[in-house]
Amino acid sequence: MSNASGGKPSASVYRRRRITVAVLALVLVGLLVWGVVALAGLFSPDEKKTAGNESSAQQTQSVPSPSPEPEDDEAAAKKCKSDEVEITATTDAKSYASDKKPTLLLGIENVSKRECELNVGTTQQEFLVSSGADRIFSTIDCLDGAEDVNLAFKPGQKENARFTWNRERSAPGCKSVSVQPRPGTYKFTAAIGDFVSEPVTFTLE
Repeated sequence: MSNASGGKPSASVYRRRRITVAVLALVLVGLLVWGVVALAGLFSPDEKKTAGNESSAQQTQSVPSPSPEPEDDEAAAKKCKSDEVEITATTDAKSYASDKKPTLLLGIENVSKRECELNVGTTQQEFLVSSGADRIFSTIDCLDGAEDVNLAFKPGQKENARFTWNRERSAPGCKSVSVQPRPGTYKFTAAIGDFVSEPVTFTLE
């Protein structure tokens, strides 16, 4: 006989209810786990993107920087060698009265059998006056507005530059010097860069 209305449910009904509750519990647990994993995915970095970025960074670091271009061999070959150029120092007089200023001449000659190039600009010129070991004057001490002048010298070609010395001393860095040269014998040495002349002597009266 079936239970009358309002009576207690049978054992089978209890079992169905327990199974339904258990299934719902499993579904809720599954949803919770899925939500946690989804949230973790939102806040955690993308491994593929991270790996890609690291790979790109490694590739960028491994690319070597371009090395400076070497000097053109042809241009270097055209430059005058030390044994192809002769520098000479001369003065327009051997002795100078107290009211005369010496004119110093720097001579350049290509003594080789080929044409070569040399920078003869004011960046390379030096007119040096000395007395024994005492450095009296140099044009490089107060050099201003110097320029480079590259000149092609044919075999045997000669050029010169001149400088009028005002009979005053100079010092490196264009520092002021109060002591002036006295009468006596001095030496003049000319130079173009690393090319240096033999000294020549002159006298101040």
